[in-house]
Amino acid sequence: QRRNVPRGIVTKVELRSDFFFAGGKRAIHLYQPASGDAVPLIVVYDGSEYLRRAKLTKMVDRLIAEGRIMPVALALIDNGGAARGLEYSCNEATIGMLIEEILPLAHRELNLLDIKTNPGSFGVLGASMGGLMALYTGLRLPHIFGKVLSQSGAFSFGVYDTIVFDLVRCGDVLPINIWMDAGLYDMPSLLAANRRMHPLLEARGYPVIYREYNAGHNYPAWRDDLWRGLASLFAR
Repeated sequence: QRRNVPRGIVTKVELRSDFFFAGGKRAIHLYQPASGDAVPLIVVYDGSEYLRRAKLTKMVDRLIAEGRIMPVALALIDNGGAARGLEYSCNEATIGMLIEEILPLAHRELNLLDIKTNPGSFGVLGASMGGLMALYTGLRLPHIFGKVLSQSGAFSFGVYDTIVFDLVRCGDVLPINIWMDAGLYDMPSLLAANRRMHPLLEARGYPVIYREYNAGHNYPAWRDDLWRGLASLFAR
């Protein structure tokens, strides 16, 4: 953390739900920026990983202080451990978890914009399977999550495409803005899926920025490129 950068406040909350959470409970870290104004929220899948390995809250502190992004709040959701793959495979229970548990918590604890009067102002972020779930979340809840950041999105399992391809190809064009990135040394099938998703989104008319860079499939790579996506979607 650089000196003289106002720091936001991070708190940890444990939610309990036998229906939505594997094991009946889940930890969520909430970040409120050093701002007195109501702000948009970014939901972060694999939240503890982005907090610990990508230093996301410190990154956001710095980007806000430098004027590169508007103040934003974060809800960093722990994954489901052994159930992570199920939760992030375009799972409607995860969408329900957001609607019934995460968003009400965030609105109680953080100073957020009213999504009813600012539709689509929230963002959603994830990497790998979390990147798949981020795009799926935007496609399912565009009136809330109008800004999608998908890093190394796992849009296909080998030769099998997930439903996000069909939703983009066959569904209505929705009011979401999308940032995608992937490493040139990422898993070959994953990189190929990103290279197919990008032109499909463009052909359907989605505003999308896609970036490839010299890296593989890891948090240092995602950390070092993420600021570009945040600055693109949440410019002051």
